[in-house]
Amino acid sequence: MTKNKLQRGSGSVPAAKVQIEIETTPKIKVEEDILPSGGLAIPQQVAHDSIPANSTPAHHAAGAATPASGASGTGGYFAQFKDFTPQVDAGFLSNFNKLSLEEKWSKGEKARRRNEAVEMEFAHYFGTDYHDVARWQELCRLVGLETAGLTSITQCKKALKSRKVMVNLVNLVDHLKNGTPLKKFKNFWEFQRYTLKPGRCMNLKLAKQNHFVAAFMRHVA
Repeated sequence: MTKNKLQRGSGSVPAAKVQIEIETTPKIKVEEDILPSGGLAIPQQVAHDSIPANSTPAHHAAGAATPASGASGTGGYFAQFKDFTPQVDAGFLSNFNKLSLEEKWSKGEKARRRNEAVEMEFAHYFGTDYHDVARWQELCRLVGLETAGLTSITQCKKALKSRKVMVNLVNLVDHLKNGTPLKKFKNFWEFQRYTLKPGRCMNLKLAKQNHFVAAFMRHVA
């Protein structure tokens, strides 16, 4: 994959020349010197491990998800660590970084466990009933999509892969758990810059194991 530079003012970021498919009828294939916009951020490589810098909150996304059956604020990934008590109103990264210090994980172990933790937290708060169209519709509403015409799982998946949908998984987990507003991004550049900050990415292979998460997959690095 050829590396190019995407210019923004006086700075630049590396970008891969990729072929994207615009979801219209008929479908049109084009090539751009930017990465495809939309969706959940899942780069090929694991991001560096550190507490992310603060980011300016954006507008609230439309809708709020119905918690998965049996989900609670005390379950999920952190429940397996009996001597660790996560801060109820804190975000995922804050609690995870605190746990990693207490457990004295190496950098590699921390990265591996963080990927597992994000997936487990999402599954805990949203569920894993991949065959229920109502849950797919709920996921669409959660990220601000109109669901009136989405009557099948296939239609929901297609809508979630729209270039207009730009959602970060860690932010989504915090939204499900604490009601943290989903961040809205003006463009893909803004979304990419936010997502590539430490701790906000997820391993591609692991992401594919969760069908809800897989529907958001996008390469950002």
